[in-house]
Amino acid sequence: MIDAKFKWKLADNASSATVDNLEKELGISRILATLLAQQGIDSTEQAKKFFEPSMEEIHDPTLLHDMDKAVERIEQAVEKQEQITIYGDYDADGITSTSLMYETLLSVGANVNYYVPNRFTDGYGPNMDAYQRLIDNGTQLFITVDNGVSGKNVIDKVMAAGADVVITDHHELPADLPNAVAIVHPRYPGSNYPFPDLSGVGVAFKVAWALTGEFPIEELDLVAIGEIADVVNVTDENHALISYGIQQLRQGMRPGLAALMELADIKANNLTDQDIGFGIAPRLNALGRIADANDGVKLLTSLDENESQKLAKEVDQANKERQNLVAEIMKEAEKQANSSANQQKKTLLIVGKGWHQGVLGIVASRIMNETGKPTIVASTDQNNPTLIKGSGRSVDSFNLFNALEAHRELFTTFGGHPAACGLSFDQGNIAPLQIALEEEANQQKFDPTVKQTLPIAMQLEPADVTQQLYNDIQRVAPFGPGNMEPVFELNNVKVVDVKTMGQEHQHLKFSIVSGKENLTVVAFGQGNLATLLSAPTGQVNLAVKVSLNEWRGKKSVQLMLEDLQINGTVIIDERTNKLTPQLFSSSDYYIVREPRLRDNIAPHVAPGYTLSIEEAIKTDFSGQRVTLVDCPSSEEMLKQIFTEDEGEPATIRLLLYQRKSAYLAGLPTRNDFAQLYRFIYKQKELKWPMQVKAVSNHLKINMDRLNLMIQVFSEAGFVTIKDDVLKFNEPTNKTDLTQTKRYQKQLAQYKVEQQLLFNDAATVAKWLLEYLNLE
Repeated sequence: MIDAKFKWKLADNASSATVDNLEKELGISRILATLLAQQGIDSTEQAKKFFEPSMEEIHDPTLLHDMDKAVERIEQAVEKQEQITIYGDYDADGITSTSLMYETLLSVGANVNYYVPNRFTDGYGPNMDAYQRLIDNGTQLFITVDNGVSGKNVIDKVMAAGADVVITDHHELPADLPNAVAIVHPRYPGSNYPFPDLSGVGVAFKVAWALTGEFPIEELDLVAIGEIADVVNVTDENHALISYGIQQLRQGMRPGLAALMELADIKANNLTDQDIGFGIAPRLNALGRIADANDGVKLLTSLDENESQKLAKEVDQANKERQNLVAEIMKEAEKQANSSANQQKKTLLIVGKGWHQGVLGIVASRIMNETGKPTIVASTDQNNPTLIKGSGRSVDSFNLFNALEAHRELFTTFGGHPAACGLSFDQGNIAPLQIALEEEANQQKFDPTVKQTLPIAMQLEPADVTQQLYNDIQRVAPFGPGNMEPVFELNNVKVVDVKTMGQEHQHLKFSIVSGKENLTVVAFGQGNLATLLSAPTGQVNLAVKVSLNEWRGKKSVQLMLEDLQINGTVIIDERTNKLTPQLFSSSDYYIVREPRLRDNIAPHVAPGYTLSIEEAIKTDFSGQRVTLVDCPSSEEMLKQIFTEDEGEPATIRLLLYQRKSAYLAGLPTRNDFAQLYRFIYKQKELKWPMQVKAVSNHLKINMDRLNLMIQVFSEAGFVTIKDDVLKFNEPTNKTDLTQTKRYQKQLAQYKVEQQLLFNDAATVAKWLLEYLNLE
């Protein structure tokens, strides 16, 4: 059995009366009515409001703290033509915030420029050197977007230097705030703003609205990108802002975005929040990670189509470089994560040399998702080899910020929140940090073996998955925290046509049988499942999202794999006649019959995971991954290893390396025995084993079979071998040679090889599961 990675939690049954009413009154499908009811929508009025959000849901910007002060100071600067600089941030939220504020200030006649800091030279948030350069160049008013509240020391110095600062931000508020002209923030203590979860671009939008006195509908496309990229709560006014923003994006007004969407193969008329989250946002984020985020602002604000095409190609190229960097670092990081030492740990600290700092957070996130462990991925700094810089990501059940906050003395710099952090530390603190992480995991009672929950909206049959279902799901979009995209459970499906995709075979594509046409399932980053799904298996259960694929103008519904479960033991066929170290990289139990072979592979396997037959017979493999390195000597040996009173192994992987094959050697026939008997009777004596090859050639019997026959004759008393001389003995009574122990041993080896080595994968798996009662 392959257990699910997550704990699937089926949603509570919605009220049948509510679902019936919504289905009837709105004329919608029962599945859509159920999805609405699960969101707490129990009336047609609420449903219509959800389907078509109103501008009235978007709150008055003047309710935000210090908005009046911010607008007054900006208007003063515009009137006096003071130099205004927008100080942005290098992620997608920061880039869209900067673009929105820049366009707004240009529209009211401001003397404005912008500065998006460099991740590596400026760092996150206010940087005094950068501010000073801007002040020296004439800036009199700074407006921060998507940053500022954590920069008290710098902001206070800027104010003291004679420039003013208006902060617009949404990040966590520290206890000691900057002494700025205004701090516009949705969660400012004591303020009356009714919704706390705007992103940076959402706050910038509110400033633009308050400043111009008009609802800036033309900027909603930027709001949708920034809010989705920052994974804010998609409820309340965010639901309306993002919904209208997606409508704006579908009209394709910005040349830069149109060019970028073409390169990303995104169709504007069908654009969804998924296209933003997985297509547009990562490309903008890539600039801040490995290039210059200022180019992102140029792209979003340019009206020149030629310039937009050029910038879009640069942005797309930066994203490709980012992907390549992540792939390269992932290979090394995964090796560390899967080392025998790290497999025993609850947390992971992975340190490399010369890794690109801009993508370490992505790598940490992927390693965390693969292992279920809080992960810090770090690397030596190019300019200071003794300094380690990195990023951390954590699961919901482990507060990474609190864990590291308790050990601040280990860090040169540190900041973050419960799920993520950025940090730097001296190379000498690697070991102390590893110890501290494990101690904090114990302190927080964190157990990486406890599964994270995957909410399941409902169980479906493959026949339910149609384009109409996709259309119904999109009616409850946009998705994000507070309105998560529904995941559906499909049970006992038949999997066919398993293929890997990508240069590194890192992605997976397969089909499930559904009526006349099979359904395609895609699993990004899960190419490692190909072997499991290609193997003959028991029941396969899937947790999936529903998406739409468009190829050459033809649309078809497809499923995106979130998780899977395979009931029953999975037989993995990797039979080979050549063993390499790579075959022993997975965390399996390796059962090896031949002692010399066992000694050879032991250095490549975690201690305690290389087992002799005797050790294997004593081991309970319930739920474990098991590899049979060489072929057992008999079918009975298989039953001794996998006894019926134990639980089922998750997988049995077959390498079945065999240096010499009993099956290929063949069993001696009655005629073979008679021919050899007559030859030895005639010769009386032979030099043995010196003459074995000559005898083999003379009798035309292969040497392996000939040696077996001599051993059988020896057991029957027909011959004796002493001092390298074989002598014939006259038998005293008749003997059935096929009943000798040696012959029976060879016969058992022959039979098990015939079953396991000389049949196709499906036949081997079927026989093995039936023989061991593992179905």
